[in-house]
Amino acid sequence: MTLLYEALALAHLEELEALLLHEPVYRHIGGLPEPEAFRRRMRNMLAGPPEGSTELWLNVVVRDGAAGPLLGWLQATLHEGLAEVAFVYGPAHWGKGYARQGLLWLHSHLAQFDGRPALWATTVPANLRSQSLLQRCGYALVDPASAPPLHSYDPGDLVFFRRLPSCD
Repeated sequence: MTLLYEALALAHLEELEALLLHEPVYRHIGGLPEPEAFRRRMRNMLAGPPEGSTELWLNVVVRDGAAGPLLGWLQATLHEGLAEVAFVYGPAHWGKGYARQGLLWLHSHLAQFDGRPALWATTVPANLRSQSLLQRCGYALVDPASAPPLHSYDPGDLVFFRRLPSCD
């Protein structure tokens, strides 16, 4: 399978909305948003971090080849020497290896950054699919008390950690 990774752009929003605004997608991430709330969140991501912030936001859509449909979206928020990663795919594309391939691509992309950021991810205990994917991609479950301050962490979340391979 040949996947294409593109920086999130305004032109993707309509297709992303059709792909992602389904109850199963949001079951573990706050519940299905209203379409306008979804559009507002996407426009905020396109605007980037607040002025004066040292964060870097990477938002990438995943497409099935150059002319194929969007499959999902990858995200990394870089701050304080770490990267918080996330992935959201349309339900029709679950269980086909796309999310795993996308997350591994994101690791490769992040490995190009100075300092090779440590990778962190959070999920709710009920999201078994995400936990399984993270573990298959080399993440280890860690005690949240041992984690640095994470923007994506909510009390009760599971926290996962992975180091990028060194260049040695």
